[in-house]
Amino acid sequence: MRILSLIENTSSNRKLHTEHGLSFFIELNGKKILMDAGHSEKFIKNAGRMRADLKELDAAIISHNHFDHTGGLEGLFKICPDIKVFAKKDVAGNYYRKIGILNLVICWNKHFLNRHRKNFVLFNQFQEICEGLYVMGCEVHNEDNMLRDRRLLKKENRKYVPDDFKHEIFAVAFPHTDKSKGCVVISSCSHSGIVNILETVKQTWTNSPIIGVVGGFHLNFTAIPDGSFIKDLAEQLQRLSQGCIYTCHCTGVKPYERLKEYMGDQLQYLRTGEELNF
Repeated sequence: MRILSLIENTSSNRKLHTEHGLSFFIELNGKKILMDAGHSEKFIKNAGRMRADLKELDAAIISHNHFDHTGGLEGLFKICPDIKVFAKKDVAGNYYRKIGILNLVICWNKHFLNRHRKNFVLFNQFQEICEGLYVMGCEVHNEDNMLRDRRLLKKENRKYVPDDFKHEIFAVAFPHTDKSKGCVVISSCSHSGIVNILETVKQTWTNSPIIGVVGGFHLNFTAIPDGSFIKDLAEQLQRLSQGCIYTCHCTGVKPYERLKEYMGDQLQYLRTGEELNF
């Protein structure tokens, strides 16, 4: 199994673009899957420079309906007009960020999904993408395991209410046919809380250890999260994952450094242009 970081906020190579966005190129069991499409089409240029041929994609996944994960979809459809994009049905909602007195749209416009309806495979809670790769929504909702970003809203019955992130999914990949050898969890932003997500994986595949975690933990919306929260998060991650944890994007550099004080080499930062193999 191979994961390429096509784009995120930082880079290991000056020749590669960066942005506040995320896109992964996943190869598993002979299939090539794109997870998220960045904030713009820059990930497409990076893919070319990294020799990741997007024309060979078998499918794509959208983790949630925010611009920094969906912005390059139009460009992807130009390259792969018939590609199937897997997402939860809730991506059809309207999502906002509160800035001052304004509620700014941070999702695709209402016509986008209808215009590309033939490309989307929308599901309720759980979906197999290919052999050994699944996506699902979080099923554990312990408030103690998450930092709520109160700026993030959705519109419901003409009212702005806190986003409950029912539109968010994560991926679970099994590098080996024998699932008892373990799985890798790929969670782009973990708005539902990375610990809640890993607990969901544990209760879904009780006999599969988590041998790797990849993704953002959404800790960068505040200056530095409370020290006790960071310490507890580090302890929970070490308890839940037997392998290395690769974080990026919305975790933020400062929270990453604080986590690393507790986790040492088990925690690594995954930058644009870097590759993981499991």
